[in-house]
Formats: sequence, structure tokens, C-alpha cells
Amino acid sequence: MNSAVMKRHEKLPIMDPAEDVAVLSRLRAIRTAEERGDSRVQRALAGATVFITGGTGFLGKQLIEKLFRSCRDIKKIYLLSRDKKGKSMEERLKKTLEDPVFEEARKGNPYFEKRLVPVAGDVAELRLGLSDDDWNMLAEEVNFIYHIAATVKFDEPLKVAILTNARGTREAITLAKETKDLKTFVYVSTAFSNCYNEEAFEKFYPTPVSAQTIIDLVETFDEERLDAITPEILGGWPNTYSFSKAIAEDAVRTMATDIPTCVVRPGIVVPTACEPVPGWMDIGNVFGPSGILLGIGLGVTHTTLVNPDVRQDVVPVDYVNNLTIAATWDTVKRYERGHRDIKIYTLSNIRNFINYNSYVDVLDTEGRQLVTPKAMWYCGAIHAENKYTLFLFTLFMHYIPAFFVDIVLKLRGSKLRLMKIYKKAYRLNLILSYFMVREFRLHDDNTVDLFNRLSKTDRTIFHFDVADVDFRVFTKYWWLGLRKYILKDGLKGTAKAVQKQKWLKVANYVLVIMYAFTVYKLLVFTGSILWMCLRFIF
Repeated sequence: MNSAVMKRHEKLPIMDPAEDVAVLSRLRAIRTAEERGDSRVQRALAGATVFITGGTGFLGKQLIEKLFRSCRDIKKIYLLSRDKKGKSMEERLKKTLEDPVFEEARKGNPYFEKRLVPVAGDVAELRLGLSDDDWNMLAEEVNFIYHIAATVKFDEPLKVAILTNARGTREAITLAKETKDLKTFVYVSTAFSNCYNEEAFEKFYPTPVSAQTIIDLVETFDEERLDAITPEILGGWPNTYSFSKAIAEDAVRTMATDIPTCVVRPGIVVPTACEPVPGWMDIGNVFGPSGILLGIGLGVTHTTLVNPDVRQDVVPVDYVNNLTIAATWDTVKRYERGHRDIKIYTLSNIRNFINYNSYVDVLDTEGRQLVTPKAMWYCGAIHAENKYTLFLFTLFMHYIPAFFVDIVLKLRGSKLRLMKIYKKAYRLNLILSYFMVREFRLHDDNTVDLFNRLSKTDRTIFHFDVADVDFRVFTKYWWLGLRKYILKDGLKGTAKAVQKQKWLKVANYVLVIMYAFTVYKLLVFTGSILWMCLRFIF
């Protein structure tokens, strides 16, 4: 390909989602609505002091950005933070604010950082790890509490999961109950907190033990004993994450009855669909479906465990936070009208079907023209529909080739080890398999009702109707977001990468044929040796 043709390819207008005409038009409409001054949701938060747990995580960062960008009259946001990996909470906050997600908020509200105040604490500790002075200060000043902090590791030890997700929720509720002028306590749960049911409605479901009982248990037992009885405790739950979130919901149900409270249950949270730019994500979102997509897009992983026909209940992070903010307003108004029940809002794509085959169709067509120059090999994957075929595919397509490649890498002095990557990929596939091979019906009646009751202005500013997401377009932006924010390749070098893929495709087929022939010969040879041994023995 000559340089002139290469340059024309490099000027493809579809590369950066932030430059999409439809997206820019929608963002302009949001900005106009924000300035109009007739938003009931904005007025509910005007002059308020907010406390957020989990604000440095993927979901929390976009919530802070949206609050400061769309609710500019917020007085202050306190952020629960702690020292981590040798960095002070101030250093962590500074690093957090360097994230590109805050660029748009900074344009319209350049001094918002002065109203974002870190408070030393730890959600896994009693009283959230807050000092008495900070606890009393928050109780005196705060009007809205967003409890988002949680460990999202599916294979977290039960003790850690319960102390962080369930006891942390109990402690956040305790703070909320002591807050003098609390308007709303919002608990962000997960739509899969009761995933032993393949159909879930917006209501509380029973747990085998109360939140207080299981918290007392993990506080008393040592971790080794708990690990031994964890399978028995989990019962129908597939992992400690979903179980601990169910227990946290029980804490909300039983302990938050006398304060204005609501629960938000998002499906699988993925990059932004629109705000502040399409495709935004951070590294925290890679340990899920985004990680699978990244591995395939780099040509590193070539198999994944999934039922290609079942609905994948993914929801953009900006829609999750728009619902969270709108639910805040709704809870304030409901409490003023005397409603004391705790309402649950589920964000699901139940009305907008998308499955693995849909993703593959996009990635095999438009996606082929959006390959990153950082791709290591030909991009493609074979899906496995059960754990046994996944193991066989992983063995022959990942482990065996990685063994020989790692020998070469070691001889060349490289620290990269493919086997290590493939072990993580295999583990991620197994962890996610429960949700990738089953279809869940997550009803969202309360959420739809809330959206329909919003004013036209608030439906524009705080849009969360997943039914209008064009997942074909979103899938492209998802991949481009991985390139822009995780791989950080500048969305450049695409034309060369596409051309390289053509040669890698040929090389891939040649090597696969040679590899299959070699494996076949080895199996035949091994079989003949075994047959001779059996004949000799018998």
C-alpha cells in the first residue's frame, strides 16, 4: 500500500467516537437543557453537600463527573478515600482527577476540584474507618449519600466480601441515620444480587440468613474456617460477590426503613454510550466483558466461554449514573409525599436485545477496519459452550503455543510471559461463565415509570432509557474506547494494522494447519505406542 492510500485510510471519520455528529448533537442538547434552569432534578441537588463511597472507581468517577457537570450548584462532595499502594489519599485524588473523564466537566465548571474533598476512611472498616471528627462533620453537613464502594471480585474470600460489601453498607446506613438533614440515601447494588433466579423483579428477595447474622459470623470465624464452609453458605449463589451484594440489600431492607432510601440495580456495567464522551472507561472496567473483548482485539486470546444466543444484559455507565441521580430526586419527592417504602430501580436492556452473535457480527465487519496497531496476532476467537470444550480450546490454542513462545521470550530476555496472561484469561472466562451462558430477565418497571415521569428537560439531561441504545454502534465505540483509554494508541496506525491483519490471517491459517498436522501425528504416534504396550502386556 503506497503512502497516499495510507494517508487516505488514516483520515477515516469514524475513528474517534467523540467526533461523531450524532453524539455531538446530543451533547449540545444536554448542555442547552442544563442551562435552561427548569430541571427539577437539578433543583433537588442545588446547594447540597454530597458524600460518596467508591468515588475513585469506574462507576464513582463518572458519577462525580456527571454531578459536577450537570448539577453545578452542588455545594460540596466529600469522597471516602484511603492510602493505597504507598500513595496518600491526596495523591490518589490528584491521580483520579487526571482521568480524561473529567475534561468536559472542567470546561464548564473549571473550579469543581475545589469542591471535591477527600475524607480518610475505608469501607471495610467499622464506622467506615472514619475518625470521630470526620464522622460528626459528615453527619452535620451531608444531605445526600451515594454508597457505591464494593469489592467486585467474584472470587473474593467470603470474609473480605461480607466485611466490604455487607458490613460496609451497614456502616453507611448507620452514618445516614445519624445525618441531621439527610435527603436521600442511595445504595448502588447489582441486578445480579439474586442471580439464582433467572427472572428478577424490582423487589427485595429473601436471603438464607440476615445481614447482621452473617456479619457476626465472619467477624467471629477465621478466614480458613470460612473458606471451608463457603460453598455451603453460598447455596444457590455462584460467587461471593453476588451473595454479599444480596446480604447488603438485606441490610438496606431491614436497617434503612426510617430514612429516605432507594436501591439502584444495574446490569453488567460497560463503557459510556454518550457522556462525557462515548466509549470512556478506566482500567477497573477491564476485569469483565471488556477484558474478553480486549484480549480478542489484541489477537492474544482466541477462545471464550459463552452461549452465543442468550441476551447479554449490559448497560452503559453513564445511563447507570443518570438513573442514580434521577432516582435521588424521585426518592426526595416520594418521601415528601409520605411514601416510606424503599423503591428499587433496575437498569436492564430487557427491551433491547443484544447477544454475543450480535457483537461478533459487528466486530467481524466494521471491527476489522478498526484494528489497533498493537495487535499481536490475527484477531478472532472460537466460542466454547461449556467448561470442557473451553479447557480443550485453551489447552491447544493458548497453553501449548504459549509454552514454546515463552521459551523464546525468556531466551531473548523479555519479562513478558504468555502463559501468565492465558491463565488469567482462562480464570476470567470461568468466573464470568455463570453469566455468559444463562439468560436473565431483569424487569425494570420502576425504572421505566420513573423515566416517563421526568420532565422533558430532565429526560434530556439525565437520559437512561437503554431501549434507545444502538448496540451495533455502541460495540464499535466500546472497542475504540479500549484503544483510546486502555491501550492508548492514539487511535492512529489503523490502516497499517488492517493491512497487517491480512498477512497475519494467511500466516494464522498456515500455522494452524501445520500445528493441527503436528498434533495429529503426535496423537497417532502416542496411540501406536500405547497399542504396542497393551499388546505386549495382554
